[in-house]
Amino acid sequence: MRPGSPRALAVRILLEVERGGRAQLLLDRALDRLSWPERDRAYATHLVYGVLRRLRYLDFLLEPHLRKPERLPPQVRCILRLGAWEWLAGKADHARVSPWVEEAKKVSPRLAGLVNAVLRRLSLREAPECVRLSLPDWLCQAWQGFFGQVAFAEGFNEPAPLFVTAYRSVEGLKPGPIPDSYLWEGGKTDFSALGLQPQNPASLFAARLLSPVPGEKVLDLCGGAGLKAFYLAAKGAEVVSYDLNPRRQEAGEKTARKLGLRVIYLTQDLREPLSEKAKKVLLDAPCTGTGTFRSHPELRYRLAPEDPRRMAELQLKLLETAARATEEGGVLVYSVCTLTEEEGEGVARAFLARHPEFVPEPIACPFPALRSGLGVYVAPEGGLDGFYYLRLRKVNSRS
Repeated sequence: MRPGSPRALAVRILLEVERGGRAQLLLDRALDRLSWPERDRAYATHLVYGVLRRLRYLDFLLEPHLRKPERLPPQVRCILRLGAWEWLAGKADHARVSPWVEEAKKVSPRLAGLVNAVLRRLSLREAPECVRLSLPDWLCQAWQGFFGQVAFAEGFNEPAPLFVTAYRSVEGLKPGPIPDSYLWEGGKTDFSALGLQPQNPASLFAARLLSPVPGEKVLDLCGGAGLKAFYLAAKGAEVVSYDLNPRRQEAGEKTARKLGLRVIYLTQDLREPLSEKAKKVLLDAPCTGTGTFRSHPELRYRLAPEDPRRMAELQLKLLETAARATEEGGVLVYSVCTLTEEEGEGVARAFLARHPEFVPEPIACPFPALRSGLGVYVAPEGGLDGFYYLRLRKVNSRS
């Protein structure tokens, strides 16, 4: 049964996210099947992402008005959160309350009065910083200790702009914060047919750190579909992209062909050594993804305190493979789209303690930095994803 309105779709998507689904994938699939005008599509997206980004704070605002919220039907809890989000976003009561009461009548008529009363009685409450930012306490406190503050996390709760990397000349697009990156303000389209690839500038910069030149060989490790490999190939490098997931690589191959780029894809478990080496190696490692909370807001509620340490162990194994694949005198770039100490500086310290043949090189980062020294942590400002970069030079081979 197809949802009849953006509100009904938002309720359905939030229920599926609660069951473990991914908001972006669920929305894309649902909207692809619906011939709605762009206004309705944007409204449904606004509702879903607004609630997920502010979920903890919304529950905090609703709490004084609900005796046992956990006993409410899941659909009604979603409706209350959606109504609270629109109130928080400044929508007037006359345009907000009645539509959500009508949605409640469809799923639980006996609770429509409750929904009406609660949504009309909402008021601001002073909340602890971690609650106001809708972060899990363990991560919020870790950031406060490591970065000295956590105000930067407000950026994760703002709308996500769509940046694209251009592989052909473009006109009429606003430039992004680094060359070849632009801001896309239109609707969903066949980007690769236009010579464009959706990509956050913070992700693109990881590839730029290799400073590729025409004709040189570059290894792209954990490359997935090869978004960073596209940039390297566009600069003339001979790129070999490795990943464990052949389906993502197949999708990447199709996109590369449409963009007119040549990337060699090889499938391998990168905990095992490679059979080749190169002067330039990029390892954009799997991570907890805490820097992507803006576009994947539900992720913040699914991570556990032990996850950064667990991922750091894997990242160190992958760095060992990358180190062996880097030729003497070559450059190894390590990047992760996360802001944890364990997966950034922690991995860097552990790796360098084992590998004196590598030395860190300074990074001239064009983005606002949360912390720099042993690598750089990028602040999630202006639509940027949070990232960590480490650039290493292999100065001599170990005996």
